[in-house]
Amino acid sequence: MTQHRGRLILRATAVAALAGLLLAACGGDDGKSTASKTGNKATTTAVEESTSSTDTTDTTLAAGETTTSFDSTGSTLPGGTPTTSRRVTTTTAKSRGTTTTAKRGGGATTTTAKPSNTNKGIIKIGVLTSEVNSRGQALAPEGKQMGQTWVDETNAAGGINGYKFELVYKNVNGDSSRALQALKDMDKAGVVAFTEGDASVMPAIRDYMSQANLPVIGGQPYTNEFDWHPMFFQTEPGQAEGVYGQVAAARDVGAKHFRNLYCLEVAACATSVPETKYAADREGLKFSSQGASAVAPDYTATCLSAKNDGVDFFQSNGLNFANVVRDCSRQNYHPTYAEGGVANQSVIDAAKGENVAGNLYEFGIFYNGPEVQRFKQALAHTDQKVEDGTATQNSVQVWLGMEMIGAITKRLTTTGVPTRQQFINTIYTIKSEDLDGQIAPIDYTVQKPGTGRHASSDCWTEYIVKDAKLFHMNTHGQVVNRLTFICGTGWKLNDHAPPM
Repeated sequence: MTQHRGRLILRATAVAALAGLLLAACGGDDGKSTASKTGNKATTTAVEESTSSTDTTDTTLAAGETTTSFDSTGSTLPGGTPTTSRRVTTTTAKSRGTTTTAKRGGGATTTTAKPSNTNKGIIKIGVLTSEVNSRGQALAPEGKQMGQTWVDETNAAGGINGYKFELVYKNVNGDSSRALQALKDMDKAGVVAFTEGDASVMPAIRDYMSQANLPVIGGQPYTNEFDWHPMFFQTEPGQAEGVYGQVAAARDVGAKHFRNLYCLEVAACATSVPETKYAADREGLKFSSQGASAVAPDYTATCLSAKNDGVDFFQSNGLNFANVVRDCSRQNYHPTYAEGGVANQSVIDAAKGENVAGNLYEFGIFYNGPEVQRFKQALAHTDQKVEDGTATQNSVQVWLGMEMIGAITKRLTTTGVPTRQQFINTIYTIKSEDLDGQIAPIDYTVQKPGTGRHASSDCWTEYIVKDAKLFHMNTHGQVVNRLTFICGTGWKLNDHAPPM
């Protein structure tokens, strides 16, 4: 297979404003349970676990300028020739032997708008997630709090395009039957679209999503439906692209042998094996994989196997990461570690000074750049905190799903509350949307029925721990102070099956 050593790097900055992979499916635990705040001004409606906000205070959020550049190092490009159009900077650059021209059509869409004098009605949107993991451990209600905060703040700012929002929240606790009933309840309640925080239940509800014409917009991406199913719309990469990023991160810190250590409890965890092998072959790394129990009390045998095989990058997907590091250290085995989809204080605490680097499907919860300041402001209105590890990537994933719902709403041309089909038709008009630099540009026009294709972000972020702190990094394993997306898997997604 041809080795592809060049990848495209996208760095976006807003001036004003398993991979975990199957983490939920495999029982990863990077958060702590907390009680919900009562300051979100939510009122209970007749829909079970549904909340609505109708605060009309004018607190318009400013839209920021977005600057985008492409390079291979995360530093200023020598000799690059930027061209500016509509406040967007585009640079043609070489990325490890490949030349790529970045084209940015139009400008980024802000998902908050100035208050409108038009009142077109209330759009119902959903959040489906779980408050326990597969090991029965309580999780903080991140999805509920972040979804409600987004609704409250958006409504307080006057809504979007004449619309206000109502949240329909469903906690399914990782139960597929409960998830299916929750989706039916959303359907009956008139929800036009939802986002989610538990990828493990999505395969069980995908058929009903098609039947009900009810789309999911972003959320936890650790399931391959995001790579092919017509009702799944990525805001960050789907499973296949995100898994590729695991191997890319290993290569970017100089690793030679990548091992995928995945959970055995959930069959979906094993689907990452052929995808990571493809990535390792393409990136020139030796590859191996091994399954282990997410609830094993001891990983000594697993660590010895990796040590004897010369593994220098140990990707733990869905296991007890602290126990893995503990047992490997006892065997004087010190590879570079990554915990799928987790990059918060719990990783630093568990690693205990070991080398840690990896990838995420979206910006890290630890990141404080200008692109994510609205997210940080929203996070401050929840009970979750970055400092104590209670804030995780789940908050980011739900936020991005809500932000994309806002971007879609801004493009609605309906004069009243849209039907589900009208909302979906508007999804198909989204192109080059980056949510003011929070995500790599996405194009949903390719997912329109009849094209045979599926929209793909095909970009991820990478992180590294330095001096007991988390940072994003570039393709050379260097710390960057700007949000950096690394792109390019070689996959072209279709609308009927995952790429592998």
